[in-house]
Amino acid sequence: MTSPETTPRLVSGSQIIRLSGLVGSGYRFNQPGLAADVPVLAGDFRVARLRPGLVAHCTQIENLHSMTSQVLLEPGLKFSLLLDGQADVAFGHRRFQFGPHRDGRGRLRHECTLLSLAEPDLFVRRARRGGSERKVSLTLSPQWLAQAGVDSDDIIRTFCREHLSVRSWVPSASLIALATQMLCPPPGSTLMQNLYLESRAIDLVAEALAVLGQPLPAAPGRLRPREYARLLDLADYLDQHLDDALSLDAIAREAGLNVTSLQRQFRAAFGCTVFGYLRQRKLLAARTALEKHGVSVGEAAHLAGYSSAANFATAYKRAFGMPPKLSRTRI
Repeated sequence: MTSPETTPRLVSGSQIIRLSGLVGSGYRFNQPGLAADVPVLAGDFRVARLRPGLVAHCTQIENLHSMTSQVLLEPGLKFSLLLDGQADVAFGHRRFQFGPHRDGRGRLRHECTLLSLAEPDLFVRRARRGGSERKVSLTLSPQWLAQAGVDSDDIIRTFCREHLSVRSWVPSASLIALATQMLCPPPGSTLMQNLYLESRAIDLVAEALAVLGQPLPAAPGRLRPREYARLLDLADYLDQHLDDALSLDAIAREAGLNVTSLQRQFRAAFGCTVFGYLRQRKLLAARTALEKHGVSVGEAAHLAGYSSAANFATAYKRAFGMPPKLSRTRI
């Protein structure tokens, strides 16, 4: 393994060019007068070759300039999840607007994307000054996929052979937690950090490839559109009542379902149980309070619904890979 490389808080064009060599060639800025040593990003820009053919790109950055950049990417699969901000990018002739977005009912939703490059193609990024991104992307080379046994799965093999084929889906709460962990790995030796990032990257890849094995549904999880819309309404209801002691029976009545149907449909839509969803949302709220508002660990435990700070710390570390006090020191 090679060690993850973390640039200083100000990231210059030359640093990006150097790190881009892990996934492609010929990186350049299409911006007159932008010297290579000029800082172009502010924040954390991390690139790691976790295994030969498996590269993780984890960024929490703000653009210092309005600019366009490009690089010729090598063949492989590209996984992307933008947790915050917006990204305007293009792979070959296909242009994408990545980032959380509002659906037809005004609700904020995340989206994962898996894209296949069956041949080298140009990647273009358009950045707006002051824009920000908080994202995790993974590059899987054909060699890495072959070693993982992709040839034994007809659906995945077909997807990989079709240039610029794309699959997008709503990520599960556990997948969002994994991506969050990769953005803020705990301190440790190079070996420990590599193993930490690799284990989470493998879990992300496993969910992404599992999605390819599912038929394209009208709504996630083989649900009918009306069922999925009802569950989105229920998720909004749960988000607005995180502090309430809701029973499973009460939640099922709110959804107009019996408990058995609720659990089955909810897992199909979100990849977790109802109470698993509530626990994750409360932990995410506690993490935000720790990182952005500097609340104490005890206050964060209360926000997450834990009477014991020790039990909260255990659950928090299981979810995010670090103790809550370490999140608090990052503000």
